Amino acid sequence: MSESQIRLTQYTRAQPVGYVLNMLACLLAFIGGLVLVAMTLMSAYSIFMRTFFDEPLLGDVELVQMGCGVAIMCFLPLCQLRRGNVIVDVFTLNAPAALRNIMDALGGLLTAAAAGLLAWRSVIGALDAHGTGEESIILGLPLWWPMSVFGPAFALLVVVSLYTAWQDLRGGEHA
Repeated sequence: MSESQIRLTQYTRAQPVGYVLNMLACLLAFIGGLVLVAMTLMSAYSIFMRTFFDEPLLGDVELVQMGCGVAIMCFLPLCQLRRGNVIVDVFTLNAPAALRNIMDALGGLLTAAAAGLLAWRSVIGALDAHGTGEESIILGLPLWWPMSVFGPAFALLVVVSLYTAWQDLRGGEHA
């Protein structure tokens, strides 16, 4: 759907599923934002120390890589719920609303399927990293720590994608 066709509405308690999903997605996105702020402050500190004292923060690149991965995962459910993903509507721009809603629902179902697969494999990967004791190279941080966020975030993305697909099939009322 084009941006002009997306109607943003507030979820209310009268829409319990949408309300709960919105709250969970917002909470997760807030956590992702805090992680990004922490990575920014840490990077600024490391650059300052490197520039003026020739003492950079050891492992700053490792921490930024881990933190950005976690933050990105935290933003995905809210992006899907708010219809913030990139949509190429060249072929459907002049199509009837019913066809666009079906196409959007299909996209939501495909997103849910992909996110489900990624959630499953992310949990397996985190458990494997925990079991083998895999650590980051410089700091020796357990890799399962940041990986443990991926499974739940992808699982929420599955539920949100199914919800948005259901909304599309019901008539395209977007959140």
